[in-house]
Amino acid sequence: MVFREISTQHSNNDYYNDAPPVFPRKRIITSVAGSPTNLILDAFTPDLRRILAPSLKPVVLTKEQFIYQEGGRLDFIFFPTTAVVSEFKILEDGRMVEIAVTGREGAVGLPSMFSDSHTSPNCTQVSQPGGALKMDAYTFEKLLLSNDPLRTGLNKFITLYIKQISQKSICNMYHSVKERLCTWLLMIQDRSGQSKLDLTHEQMARSLGVYRPSITCIAQELRKMKLINYSRGGLSIQSRDQIKKSACACYVELASA
Repeated sequence: MVFREISTQHSNNDYYNDAPPVFPRKRIITSVAGSPTNLILDAFTPDLRRILAPSLKPVVLTKEQFIYQEGGRLDFIFFPTTAVVSEFKILEDGRMVEIAVTGREGAVGLPSMFSDSHTSPNCTQVSQPGGALKMDAYTFEKLLLSNDPLRTGLNKFITLYIKQISQKSICNMYHSVKERLCTWLLMIQDRSGQSKLDLTHEQMARSLGVYRPSITCIAQELRKMKLINYSRGGLSIQSRDQIKKSACACYVELASA
């Protein structure tokens, strides 16, 4: 297998810092072979997949890599295969609150292609590192304008994306941190298809918009109950059934979103 290296942007900013995100240079590896599964692409007809195939390039999305900056123009659309990407709103005090999460069921940057500006309204960051297929946004736009089956095939994702944002706004306001954490862990696992998740307490706190000590206490409680296990190697869900019982009712709504 042949690889080439490309440059991307990554943030080093402290989650509790009031300063805006800083994006130093970081390198990732891009593969020119192999095509893992994305459920949007799989749902297309064989003819449509053949049309898209030459423009899809496999990439590896690295841990906590920023894909888009808020207000930045979208140069690429990403179809995750094993990676999971979170979309955040940055608050005035520097905190980041997750408003949507996208994995193999969807595409990152896709909703913005339906706006006139083609810019990202929020910042997006990799929550779970892994693979994705990327396409040049200009090429995607041309295909979108000229291909009715492509537009039709994307309608379901757009509907589910809007549903997720609406549901998460309710979840963030009314449900406990423990319930939200359990729901979030299930969503990340569903969207990555991985048994072990590459997550840290700091990262989970950032995604839920809370302070790290709260996550540490809850994670210790869940591990003591043998619902999860974690180490430097990552986090794994030991009992999905029990985690579901501890999750808020939003998981049922968000499981397919």
